[in-house]
Amino acid sequence: MDKAAIQTAMLKGAHFRRAIREYRAQAVSEADLNYILEVGRMSPSSIGLLDWRVLVFENDAKWNQVRQHAWGAQKSIEHAADKFIVFVAQKEVRYDQSAIQELFASRGFNQAQMDKATARYRSFQLNDMEIPYDDARGFFDWAAKQTYIAMGMMMSAASAIGIDSCAIEGFNRAEVNQVLVEQGLIDGTKESACLMMSLGYRLNDPKRPQEKLSMDGFAKFVE
Repeated sequence: MDKAAIQTAMLKGAHFRRAIREYRAQAVSEADLNYILEVGRMSPSSIGLLDWRVLVFENDAKWNQVRQHAWGAQKSIEHAADKFIVFVAQKEVRYDQSAIQELFASRGFNQAQMDKATARYRSFQLNDMEIPYDDARGFFDWAAKQTYIAMGMMMSAASAIGIDSCAIEGFNRAEVNQVLVEQGLIDGTKESACLMMSLGYRLNDPKRPQEKLSMDGFAKFVE
């Protein structure tokens, strides 16, 4: 596929994409799901930290246990999406915690390289990001931000092939985490749900056009 064709497909998908909450009974194929997941897997993240993963719910009973605590997913109960994805981020992402040190070690860093990377990362988090050393929620929120990059890429990948989606932030985190722990899906001491996403095919076409900024309002060129 040449450049123009890729641009056409991506722009068509961008204009097609809407936040869809009611879906028709049509399955997302395994091949299409794997394509969307692969785009998410390859998404960028700060310093390449592998600080998050996804849970893909195909078991209705288990998903319904989670859904009870997600008011943002309630509208689609009658006309539910084919797939629901929960993004899970690590809590231990401070520069001196095990997840960071394991990342550096996995890259083959020797001790001197690890010390240099740790110092650079410490300055980034404490000074540039301004996250206080003892602010566990601040470090988790920073990790959770990375999932939004992945979700955006996955939603774009889906819309480019005519698959609908919806980002779901409306849920009680503590209650959802408790269910995921009980289901044996997360380690509640190290991980937390931070975002959800539905995938499927829209039941109805939108009733009104998208409301977006004009290009002039969106982009200012600094010369």
